[in-house]
Formats: sequence, structure tokens, C-alpha cells
Amino acid sequence: HVMGWSLDWILYVAREVEGWPGAVNHVIAPGPWALPLYALGGLFVASWQGRGRWFGLIAIAAAGLVWSSADRPDILIDDQGQIVGVMQAEGRALSRDKSAGFVAGVWLENDGSARAQAEAAALWPPEGVPIRHLTGKRAAASARCNEGEILVLNKAQPEGLPCEVFDPLRLRVTGAVALTLTREGLHVETTRERAGRRLWNDEDQRAERLW
Repeated sequence: HVMGWSLDWILYVAREVEGWPGAVNHVIAPGPWALPLYALGGLFVASWQGRGRWFGLIAIAAAGLVWSSADRPDILIDDQGQIVGVMQAEGRALSRDKSAGFVAGVWLENDGSARAQAEAAALWPPEGVPIRHLTGKRAAASARCNEGEILVLNKAQPEGLPCEVFDPLRLRVTGAVALTLTREGLHVETTRERAGRRLWNDEDQRAERLW
């Protein structure tokens, strides 16, 4: 009963605070080093003896600096070509207002955005980025593009297109894709590059042969 009273109090405080204005604040997802640095600094402060423990604050400050300077990719493509997100000055523009809702929600949350998917879709098409997203077999069969453009399809592509194409056959090999626009050109980062090959996944090997 005593534990129950304590838990009831915790839940009451949580419900009360969540209704306050500004109770929820959205922040950009940290880079890969931010949380390890923060944890290391906190452990050092908590476990070290003497004044030297406060050197852990240096790691905590470094974590804050890394977090505040985190960048989000300019373009995101999910692993099936169902949705595309392009970062704009107003926030990330999404190519669809309903489909792939889980993926869209994760993207917006990691961007530090409070927008719903439909609100982000209202920003599409993006300005200044030569990208198109086509869905369906008919759209893929009649797809055309110019050199220097990016074309995303959720069905197999026609052959011989001069632009950068991301279709299901390619995405089965790469997984989801993050694109960054640089002065040197388009930098492509894939899920496969981050996660590496998994020898136990025969589907990966079949996909590579198809690609």
C-alpha cells in the first residue's frame, strides 16, 4: 500500500505537469557522440572522489556543444521509396500527407519539429532542390527526368534514365538513404553503410544480385 501511494503521487505529478503550457519541447536528435559524452561526464562526477570529479563537467559541456551543432540530412528517403523528406528553411517538407506515418513521425521528431505529417506535407514540393517523388506503377513506367535531378519511385524504374534514381530494387540493397547537398555534389549515406552486412540475411544477398 505504501508503494502504491508513492506511485499514485508520481503519476499525479506527471499528469499535472504534462498539461502545463510548454511542458513538451522539441529538440533536434543528437549526434552519435553527444549521449556517450554526457553519460561519461555524469558518471565521472558521480563516482570520482575529491575535487577532480568536477572535470566531468568538461565532458558534459562537450556533449552540449556536440548536440547543439548537430545537423540533419538535407534529404531523407525511406527504405521502400514510399516517402521523401526535404529540409527547407520552414522545416522538413514531406512528399505525402498520410502514407508511411511512422517513418514521417520519426523524421519530424528527430528534426526537433512539432509539425504533424499533414502540415509538413503542405510544404511540398520543396524549393531549390531538383527532386521528384512518384508513386504507383503507371507513374514509374512513364517517369522521365533530366541529368542532375533526383527521382524517387516506389515501383521499379524504367532503364536508362539520366538522373539519380532511387527505386525499390536499389533501396532493397541500400536501405533508407540520407542525402546531403554539398559543393562537391550529392553525398549519399545509406543504412547499409551504417549497419554493415549481416551474413545471416539471405534476402540481402539476393537483393545485391538483383541490383
